[in-house]
Amino acid sequence: ADYCFPHNRWYIAAFSSELSDKPIQRTILETPVAIYRNSSGRAIAMYGICPHRYFPLGLGKIDGDALVCPYHGFAFGDDGKCVRIPSQQTGAGYYQPTYPLVERGTLIWIWMGNPEKADENQIPDYRKFGLDQPGWAVSGHDYIQLKARPQLLVDNVFDLTHLPHVHNQVAGGDSLLNSDQEIEELSDLVRLTQVMRMPWNPYFSMLWGEESRFEEIRNVYAVSEFFGPELVSISGPIARPIENRNMPPEGGIGEVYFIHGITPETKTTTHYFSIQTRNFRVGDDEFGNYLGASDLVIRNQDKTVLDELEKWVDYGSSRQNELAVKTDRMSLKVRGVIQRLIDAERMPITDTRRAPEFKSPAPTP
Repeated sequence: ADYCFPHNRWYIAAFSSELSDKPIQRTILETPVAIYRNSSGRAIAMYGICPHRYFPLGLGKIDGDALVCPYHGFAFGDDGKCVRIPSQQTGAGYYQPTYPLVERGTLIWIWMGNPEKADENQIPDYRKFGLDQPGWAVSGHDYIQLKARPQLLVDNVFDLTHLPHVHNQVAGGDSLLNSDQEIEELSDLVRLTQVMRMPWNPYFSMLWGEESRFEEIRNVYAVSEFFGPELVSISGPIARPIENRNMPPEGGIGEVYFIHGITPETKTTTHYFSIQTRNFRVGDDEFGNYLGASDLVIRNQDKTVLDELEKWVDYGSSRQNELAVKTDRMSLKVRGVIQRLIDAERMPITDTRRAPEFKSPAPTP
């Protein structure tokens, strides 16, 4: 299909720590983009193919505030203007396309859609889940390239019943098979709350420490929030006494968020950004490193499954209707939201803007 994912969204282009005065080349929504910092440290995103001989600009260098193509030395300013062509000692009066970038906290957000609709207020409020907030610790910041389409990752994070099968090292995952589920469609997100009855287990011990041990069975919440096709956060486990079943799940022993940044690369590949935040054991860097490493194991297990699934999903879906079950309700709801966003803009996945043909000046007689 031509309309695979919405364009008019802010997607994570990179972690802030990835950017320097050495450009990186990253394909986003099937469009090659060169991303770098200028001399003042501001993040810049520019169409990543030189209009002269189509060499990738992300392999170039920064000279002052100009991105220089390493093939013939064409140089482009922050605004995309071609400021230097060495063989002519001048620029070309041509502007290379650029893309809006916003740096917030540790994340670089890019807008690949209609630039007139690029409203920074649409960037998900990262403070909600503890990024760049006092009293919270951040770990992870891992990048994974999936050889699978973004929708498969979105489906995966909203169906946690795969935990006991794919991530069987996580204690208590089988409790998700019989959890109570509630779906809420709010103005800015879709929320799935899952409630399980669980005893203390080794995963809780790793997370909260033995000093937080409880002896009774408790309600344990996992809350998954869909902010848009670009971002999903999963908070939990959050443990509460059984008698407080109707209390909101915030608080408890402590909150941990597993943040999933989902950026389409092509129709069948995805940039996957992984972060964890927590409001307990905040000064415990050793624990933070362990939490990040153990979460990365889980996400790489997902990568193995999704990369394999991508090889077969088109073949399988062309021959059988998908067999949906009750735990697929959230995935189906989210698919509908994404499809409505796509239908609203009806913009092809490929960037149809073309660089104007370069005209050499007439030779001097």
